Amino acid sequence: MYLLEILEKLLLLGGASGEEFPVLQWIASFLEDCGFEDLHWQEYDPGKWNLYARRGTSPFLVATHVDVHYAGRKQDFTVRDGFVFGAGVLDTRGQIAALLDAVQRTTSPAELVFFSEEETTGAGSWHFEPHRPFEGALVLEPTSFSLCVALAGDVEVRFFVEGLSGHGAYPHAAQNAIALAMEVARECEGIVASFARHPLFVPPLRLMLGKIEGGESSYVIPERCMLECALPFPPPYGVEEVKERVLALTRRYPLQVVFLDTNPAFAISPENPVVVRLRSALEQVDARGVVYAGMPSWTDATYLAMRGVPSVVFGAGDLALAHSERECVSIAELERLREVFLSFLGSTV
Repeated sequence: MYLLEILEKLLLLGGASGEEFPVLQWIASFLEDCGFEDLHWQEYDPGKWNLYARRGTSPFLVATHVDVHYAGRKQDFTVRDGFVFGAGVLDTRGQIAALLDAVQRTTSPAELVFFSEEETTGAGSWHFEPHRPFEGALVLEPTSFSLCVALAGDVEVRFFVEGLSGHGAYPHAAQNAIALAMEVARECEGIVASFARHPLFVPPLRLMLGKIEGGESSYVIPERCMLECALPFPPPYGVEEVKERVLALTRRYPLQVVFLDTNPAFAISPENPVVVRLRSALEQVDARGVVYAGMPSWTDATYLAMRGVPSVVFGAGDLALAHSERECVSIAELERLREVFLSFLGSTV
């Protein structure tokens, strides 16, 4: 199959978080045809699966997730002006298509793992246990071909803000919970901005403000408001330090804090074997030079790093377009990515 045929199949199979099994089955069949002799299915929860596939033995693991965050979009595959458009084409079905196209063109050893539920709970990589030590992992996400050797941590928070209700025409006689929640959001922006700038995170990390609920009418001052956000932070800052600064807000605002999720920040040395191998592969394919960067969003690389597998995040396309109607990836970039994979796996076939 050609690259675009693989990608079309992957996109039209669907596979939101928790519904990945059909696309995993198709990938497994494809890999069997490519000589992968060891396919291991890990059912970590009823009906929830990871797929590990091995052809020979490699010092490196190549990992990615297969679920798609549709955000109200439908399955689609549209080619226009040298780009492919569709939900998940960038994050990460395009990366997978380039990888599958590479492994069918070579017999080089490869060890691959495909995770479920990355876009929601992260349960797939959380439950994954490497069957043996690896020197490192290449985790596929859109990075515009930058080698992401720093991984941002994050603290995801839900705030319940308490106000004092009243008539909307008399704000001075009440306390608007939505207005207070906006102040809390600005405080959180200040916390993120206060971290010393890390040279690999360009632009600097910003607060991820995702959800706010409260109020019923312009004529009623809301008594309660709920706010959800995530505070990213670079290495070497830690989770507990960020949580303490969030909890300090309760001394200044009438609110309750619920921590939804926390993830540590990590960094990997540019001289780690997996980074050196990837850098060499990229240099063989592209003479424009290597760019190091930080990954501003949580990925499966965090849980791999927590299990002692140093991980670098890498892939084609611009992460800013993911999870949106604008999601697309250049065909030329996917072809370039395929060649990088061929070199990384140890083949120029």
